[in-house]
Amino acid sequence: MSARTPGRRTTGTSARGPDLRRWGRRLIAASAVASATLPWLADWNRRHTFGPEYGPHARWHGASEVVSATLDGLIALWLLREGERDHPGSQRTVTAAALLPIARWAPFNLTLLLPGTSPYDQHRLPQRVLGVPAALLSQDLIAATAATGLLLHRRGHRRR
Repeated sequence: MSARTPGRRTTGTSARGPDLRRWGRRLIAASAVASATLPWLADWNRRHTFGPEYGPHARWHGASEVVSATLDGLIALWLLREGERDHPGSQRTVTAAALLPIARWAPFNLTLLLPGTSPYDQHRLPQRVLGVPAALLSQDLIAATAATGLLLHRRGHRRR
């Protein structure tokens, strides 16, 4: 039981700030790890990058996307680690770590505005989860996880 001093506001959030920041970092880290690893599972195979319908230039794009996503994820993890240090730019460093997965995966939704684009391969049956193309759902989850992590981290930072 805590004693309450008259006229003094108590919010009960002093312990929540570090917890929110910690959970925010965890979510950002999860999205960075997913960015670095999932493209290898989804795209580095015979059904996609090494498929017979992929020409040399398409293969080049596929390989560069997988490697770029991996580098983005690794850089985000490095930024997140640098943001653990208590220095004036640490909040900006964590923000940059979260923005990398968001900037990598969220624009895939905008590509659907271009006529003739599709999240599906030409010769494959569409894979959907809850009515949403599986590729978009996984990419949106990575971006949303990073965004949620950033919001939690910022909220926890304000409550310090």
